[in-house]
Formats: sequence, C-alpha cells, structure tokens
Amino acid sequence: MPKTIEQLQVELDREIAYSTKLNEKIDKMRERLKNCITKDEHEKIITRIQQEYELKLSKINNQPIGTHNARGAGRKKIGTKEVIARVLELRNQGLSQAKIADRLTQESGIKIGRTTVGEIVRGNYIFSDEKYFFSAL
Repeated sequence: MPKTIEQLQVELDREIAYSTKLNEKIDKMRERLKNCITKDEHEKIITRIQQEYELKLSKINNQPIGTHNARGAGRKKIGTKEVIARVLELRNQGLSQAKIADRLTQESGIKIGRTTVGEIVRGNYIFSDEKYFFSAL
C-alpha cells in the first residue's frame, strides 16, 4: 500500500532532525579537535612519559625489593664467604670449574656443583649469610 504525502513528510522531517543532530555532533567534535594537542606536543608527552618510566624502572632495579621468601622456604645457599674465597683461590691457580667443585666437595664434605662454582666465578652468586634480594626484571 503506497504511503500518503503526510506519511512521507513525517519520515522526511524525522530524517532531517536526525541529520541535524549528527551535524551538531560533528561540529562539537571539530571544536574538541581544535582544543586537542598537536602531533609534536603528543610526541613530546610520550617521550617524557617514557623517560619517567625508564627512571622509575632503574630505581626499581637498583633497590632491593625485600626478602625473597619471608618463611625461608626453598633450597638454601651453601656457599659462605670462606667457600667463595677458596673457589676464587683455586680458579686463580688455573683449575677448571669441575675440578674446583670436586676438590671443594672433598675438602668440605659438602656437595658443591660445577654450576655453583661457575656462578661464584662470574660473580652471580649470593652469599648464604646475606639476605636474598632480587633486582626487578
């Protein structure tokens, strides 16, 4: 059934009102964009935020977080300052990590692995009588 002129006029008025609302929204968005920052300002802000982030991250990495485990659970470190000194002494004599581990096991009666000796030689080992600290990420 065909639409009457009145029905068509009502539909047209509805469409015009809708288009008017859309145009008003578009104009408001354009005004907001005028007040927004430029691309250069945006890049400066991003650079400043990245610098602040890197500064905070470096502070986190340089500060001890706390004890590794408040309950003290987990495998305990067996190396003491004396053991570490002995490892370095044997390394200076030219022994390999495996031979150092064997000799320390014979001398102290405590099983010390080759990888532990390697950590000590590289300086990555934490003394057993010090608190466990981790550097973040």
